Amino acid sequence: MARQPRIDPNTNPESFSYGSNQLGSRDIFVQRIKYNYSIFNDSLAKNFVRTWTDERYYGTVNNRGNTVLPNLRRLKSLQFSGDETSTNYALNFVADAWHDFAKRARELASKNIIFKDSPWARPEVVKAWQPAETGYDLYMRENIYPVFYDNFLYERGRNNKVRNISDFIDQFNEFMSDFMVKTGPVTLSGFIESNYSPVYSSGLIIEIASDEYDDDFNKAYTFKDQNFSLMADIAAQYGFSIDKNIPWRLVADLRNPAMLEYMLGVPIEGFDIPDNVEYECDPLIGDVELPPMAYGYSEIPGLQNVRRNIAFFVYEDSEGNKINEPGYQRYKVYNDPDWEPVFNTNSQPATFGAMFDIDYDETWLGDMDLLEKYILFFYNYYVSLQPNVSNQESVPFDSTCGPFTYTITRQQVTPEQFSSIYGNRWKLKTYYNIRGKERSAKESLKTRLYEFQTVMNNYNLSLGLGEDEAYRRALEIMQQKYIGPVDGNPLSLNYVGDIPELWR
Repeated sequence: MARQPRIDPNTNPESFSYGSNQLGSRDIFVQRIKYNYSIFNDSLAKNFVRTWTDERYYGTVNNRGNTVLPNLRRLKSLQFSGDETSTNYALNFVADAWHDFAKRARELASKNIIFKDSPWARPEVVKAWQPAETGYDLYMRENIYPVFYDNFLYERGRNNKVRNISDFIDQFNEFMSDFMVKTGPVTLSGFIESNYSPVYSSGLIIEIASDEYDDDFNKAYTFKDQNFSLMADIAAQYGFSIDKNIPWRLVADLRNPAMLEYMLGVPIEGFDIPDNVEYECDPLIGDVELPPMAYGYSEIPGLQNVRRNIAFFVYEDSEGNKINEPGYQRYKVYNDPDWEPVFNTNSQPATFGAMFDIDYDETWLGDMDLLEKYILFFYNYYVSLQPNVSNQESVPFDSTCGPFTYTITRQQVTPEQFSSIYGNRWKLKTYYNIRGKERSAKESLKTRLYEFQTVMNNYNLSLGLGEDEAYRRALEIMQQKYIGPVDGNPLSLNYVGDIPELWR
């Protein structure tokens, strides 16, 4: 197909929004209103989502309201990558859906159904899953420690008060109490809850461009082309929604029955492997070769001609025959003679709950272990920069001698030494205080003392099961009863009505 005619912004300025972070508050408000209700209005696509606002926690907060990270064993490398030197990942069923969508877009372009100069003609992965721990590490080193070291410690002579790890902990506790509102969270869970953490750490998001998120003009000129509405419908056929504010961002939508077909499979029509090759286990992240796939056709009314490349697994029936079963085995249970989904596919909460339970890990249990490593690293790094501290000591007022100066050499601490000084009780107390600060808790001192005493009573009563189990139980009580969920309703995606209508 010939190159598509573009709208000239000089002669048709009304067709574009010019919002960006460079504008003043009044101008950007006006331009964003225009973007939302005129340029990218909801009639343009039925499968819009908003990961900047309504869906901020989609895939990073589970159905219990706890922050989560995807299990690495559930990730799969993405084909059609924009950078051949690096590998991008998503949850494996999302990777399968992306493969089919990207392949379909290329087929439409080759048949001149969509313009070949459209960004939708040959979509390639530019950004996908990224480990939240990597962003957290950078944040702790470049945001938290510099403020603590450069600002806090050198105010009011605090640096001279630090003689050892205990003094350092005292200063860090004071820092967290007084400065956290200004600097930001310090736990991994707090980081994920904040705007510092990218939503694509969920493994459910794929971006096909690296453009500036705040450049509204580019969004309309480049991505809202004559192919956009069609490709939004095509994306929905493979289970994806499109971010209204970032139109090059595809979001795996578990409300969409098309995405469920990649989780659970469709009737197998054939395979892309020779008959003598068997495949019986999920791949590990980093595998060089992708696992073999089966293919079949959608069973959604109106989409029966949509081909799906799906995962499958092999099992033996009661007679010893090897049977190929479509879908991912972790989402199915054997009820002789059939495999059935482990969740009610007609229930959105059940679908989300199953995915989070099976494919994600809650972060609260490891928060303090991780923070402990950073505190120890910060202290030892601090000691390497400032190994000595000099102080003056006064003498009795009737002495003829002036104050004398003495020097203390700070000593670095090993993880074993740190653990011997700061055990589970310190970790529970510190976590309770930090998470309260991160959540801006408003409870009275009396209430907080009662809550923490309840946690410690649970810990002490559980010690007969071992210190590790006692710590886990006490921390779980703290998380469930007193820290609480980020959002009681994880299904923040706005329901768009009759899902099959998206593809008609």
